[in-house]
Amino acid sequence: MDYLPIKKSQIYHYFETPLFIKKETGDFILYKAERIEIDSKRLLEDSFPQLYIPSEMRECALNEVRQRLIKKLKDRIKSGDLLSIKSALCEIVSEVFQKPMGKEIGILPETIDIIYNEYANTSKLLRNIEGLQFGGTTLVEHSTNVMVIVLNFCIYNKFHDDIAKKLSLSALLHDIGLTKVPKMVAESNRKLSDTEFNIYKTHSAIGHDIIIENKQIDPSIAVAVFEHHERLDGSGYPRGITNITFDGRLVGIIDSFDNLTNTEKTHRKKEGSFSALRVIQDEMQKDGKFDKAIFRDLCLSLIGQRQYNYP
Repeated sequence: MDYLPIKKSQIYHYFETPLFIKKETGDFILYKAERIEIDSKRLLEDSFPQLYIPSEMRECALNEVRQRLIKKLKDRIKSGDLLSIKSALCEIVSEVFQKPMGKEIGILPETIDIIYNEYANTSKLLRNIEGLQFGGTTLVEHSTNVMVIVLNFCIYNKFHDDIAKKLSLSALLHDIGLTKVPKMVAESNRKLSDTEFNIYKTHSAIGHDIIIENKQIDPSIAVAVFEHHERLDGSGYPRGITNITFDGRLVGIIDSFDNLTNTEKTHRKKEGSFSALRVIQDEMQKDGKFDKAIFRDLCLSLIGQRQYNYP
């Protein structure tokens, strides 16, 4: 029988699935039987060893991990604690981003459905602009932040359910191409050299291709991923176009907002929410980089209004 290694981050997600350990002789022996919770004390004593599942159980094991992650997310949503909800979301996104071409990506549409459905019915995930400031600079945290802000935008502007979910998934995946870019470039907090920036700029096209090649994700989402760094004045990349889809314009402006508010670079300080909006407003008015209607509706959604209040 063949055995497959499991991610150490998933060890506690296996209950139904038996886990095995590899001996120095090359033989595999049972470490945890099926329908038994793994012993955390034993894991610690064994220094969290590499564990394996039988290859014939791969699909069942994958489904179990997905179900446990989804259950954790639902439980966190019921608790109403924003940071714990974000933590559960980030855990799901992290699992997907570790292997973006695999079947793990199939969990994301279900995740969007849960967040969208629970938003209105349970805990009111977002109440005002301060509630959106999750913090964090990692790719997973940034992608989660952008998704939540896009979802908030769609709900406040009364988008149809299917459109809101598609845009939210586009936001969650907008930077997935960075998983294929060298970490020293993708995670750098300094100003990149011209050569490094040219490498960085490939992530939009890489992300587009990841989605197109994955049959579990709506291919139309690839457009927003491809265009989220394009700008209406033609100064963006990768193509320098001015005819940008609504999806690309929306994800692009919210991506910029979250980068300004949650990411501190050696050459640029982190901005407060309102000062970040002023930066975007200046680029919109002086250079025409961003869509004025989207900017207006973004501001209204961030402060919890659906329309202007006239005296």
